[in-house]
Amino acid sequence: MTCFQHSNRQIAHALVVIATMAMVSACATKPPTQTGFIANGTAMERVDGTVRAQISRQKDAEALSRLSRVVLLPTRLHEAADVPATITADSRALVLAEVDRQLCFALSRRFEIVGADQADAGRVQAVVTRLQETNAAASAASAAVSRLLPGGSVRLPVGRGGLSIEARLDVQDNRQAAAMSWSRGAGMVMDQGSLSEVGDAHRFAASFANDFADFLTDARAPKREVPDIDPCAAFGPRLDIGRFAASRVVGLHVPRPAAQDTTTESEPSSEDAKSKKP
Repeated sequence: MTCFQHSNRQIAHALVVIATMAMVSACATKPPTQTGFIANGTAMERVDGTVRAQISRQKDAEALSRLSRVVLLPTRLHEAADVPATITADSRALVLAEVDRQLCFALSRRFEIVGADQADAGRVQAVVTRLQETNAAASAASAAVSRLLPGGSVRLPVGRGGLSIEARLDVQDNRQAAAMSWSRGAGMVMDQGSLSEVGDAHRFAASFANDFADFLTDARAPKREVPDIDPCAAFGPRLDIGRFAASRVVGLHVPRPAAQDTTTESEPSSEDAKSKKP
């Protein structure tokens, strides 16, 4: 048997495995949560046509159009969150920190990020309402199968994680001006696994942050430039090339560690920082 024939047999076997997985697996994305964090009585609109995430949302476009500055309050775990007992406190904290990081990165391209003493700024907070655990062994097996295929990542039908979040933006009078309930689970294809028990949830934090930030502003509006003094500097570089490269090499998502100081709501605004620069 030639190497070419052997390779073809491996690929054919992998495709059979994938087809079998597809038949026995169900959609990993659960519906958005309703914990009460979002103001009661708010008419939430279900977003149709989304491929991976399930989203419900609401906004006051007029109120948002007058907003140019926001305060980021720390993401927290909702007291009624659906979280497996096997997910450790450190892993939970890792997800919360990543949501903070990605919200800062995304929102700073649309608004000025300011300190909590700015009374006229909008206030953004997110709560994690559900974590689905990522199974390391299943992820490793998925990565092995993916290596036999010509491009893309596949996942076994077990051990796929997920993330559900509710977020709101309140304006000066403590009135809710926008809200989103967002949920996504790892799919069968194009979703890398991870050796971290919260690897999928950690990776989906960026998708949520971008969806929320896009929703708050006009899609046609140009994004802001990152200021010389980055308001998100405490979270590390915006593009972690080394970690991205490592993920590509091993075929698994490698989570970024939590930053040492992520207290964005007490940081000075970029304008205040510039005025203090020698």
